[in-house]
Amino acid sequence: MSKYLMGVDIGTTGSKAMIIDTDGNIIGSGYREYPCIYPKLSWVEQSAELVTEKTFEACREAIKNSNISSVNIASVGFSAQRATFGLIDKDNRVIGDRFYVWQDNRAISEIEYIKSKMDAFEMYCIEGQPITPTFSFEKVIWLMNNQPDIYGKTKKIVMVPDYILYRFGAEEFLCEVANAGCSGMVDIENNKWSDKIIDTYGIHKDKLPRLIEAGIVVGKVGKIAAEKTGLKEGTILCSGSGDNQCGALGAGVVKEGNASMSLGTSGVLVVGANKPRFLEDMGLMVGKALSPGLFELEGIQLGAASSYRWIRDVLCTNEQIFANEIDSNTYDLMEKHIEKSPIGANGVIFMPYLIGAGYPYWNTNAKGMFSGLTFSNTKSDLVRAVMEGITLESKDMYEKIKSSGVQINKLSIIGGATKSKLWRQMIADMFDVTVKRLKVSDSTIIGAAILAGIGVGIFKDVEEGVSKMVHYSDEIEPKQQNVSIYNEIYWQYRNLYKALSQGGVF
Repeated sequence: MSKYLMGVDIGTTGSKAMIIDTDGNIIGSGYREYPCIYPKLSWVEQSAELVTEKTFEACREAIKNSNISSVNIASVGFSAQRATFGLIDKDNRVIGDRFYVWQDNRAISEIEYIKSKMDAFEMYCIEGQPITPTFSFEKVIWLMNNQPDIYGKTKKIVMVPDYILYRFGAEEFLCEVANAGCSGMVDIENNKWSDKIIDTYGIHKDKLPRLIEAGIVVGKVGKIAAEKTGLKEGTILCSGSGDNQCGALGAGVVKEGNASMSLGTSGVLVVGANKPRFLEDMGLMVGKALSPGLFELEGIQLGAASSYRWIRDVLCTNEQIFANEIDSNTYDLMEKHIEKSPIGANGVIFMPYLIGAGYPYWNTNAKGMFSGLTFSNTKSDLVRAVMEGITLESKDMYEKIKSSGVQINKLSIIGGATKSKLWRQMIADMFDVTVKRLKVSDSTIIGAAILAGIGVGIFKDVEEGVSKMVHYSDEIEPKQQNVSIYNEIYWQYRNLYKALSQGGVF
């Protein structure tokens, strides 16, 4: 009897489930969207119940679309948005039905307090995350200081996959250690909650779940979850990890120098490293990878391809209307504009900080802008400048990671933006590296499925899982005549940020 794996990714805007065979082929998929909630300026939340129910629905749709019997699904693995968490009460319910989303910046008020209690570089060398309101730890401190009644009612602080696994049938709340790294409370070299951080800030250790490794059996699908998902009751549940860890695994990052770049709602560059590398500017995310003994160096873009969607909605409304009329894709029509504009967008540089700057600056005050505009510039130049600006921010991350001593030897690209051949060529030219496109772009789900396969013995380890499940559809080589041009544009981009930042504009 054939065996299949299910990978589930609980993202920021929706949940996706896929049925995958052991050679990495997609048999069926399902997707359900859910919104974020914005109760106050800079607050971002989600309904835990809605996220759970939509995840159940996505699984049911995937099974239906696969036309296979659920008895043939050997196990289920999970990937989820990182640094998003909820507070569990004594009845194992999410207090206020509220997930605190990674995009939430309410904890900006706590940053100075956090830095006053512990040396920032010492903390960074323990937990590997910059001190920023993006991560869980800072928001936990905000809750302790601003809503002590809610914190006092908290039995457990759980990350998204911890709660979803529990709702699927796990008997307790368990937190996979690589994903827990984005809580900002883990000693990443020793794979445990950091007593130094927890004790310094008065966090109650009994409120933190037990840490586990990825790819182990944590329970079986329960009766209620089976009814809602279409999975067979008793199907094995395996621990997954955070979306970027799973995405890197599903993109083949299993050795030093292997790298993946994702351009989606956010953008992430992940590079494998044999040891953690802590830079003095503390902007680089350093964490445990899913390949044993490997670490991941991560740079994050907060806006990424969302900036391209923004320019679509602001400047390309006519293209959207026309695309609907001819049953085409708006982004295909936008590429016609980009083809009309030369490399460098006729002198226009776009700063893609519509939601602030991520790595290497972590500047929430940074804003998006066009620089170099003249009367001769056209809409085509602006559209191209946005695509180039997003990619320049990616290159900025790449150059900073290179300064740690790690050299990228293989770059896999994932995310909706990388469907564009023009954009893939732009990445190859800016990075001056061969770019490989994955056959299955949903690398987070492939990574989750690999972990599910390891848990039930289908794969002996991550390297075997990657060799079986990760495949590439094409490669793009850099065009050397473009590399030198983009190096000059990158120099202008860096100097522009420096001028805006030091000049007080940001």
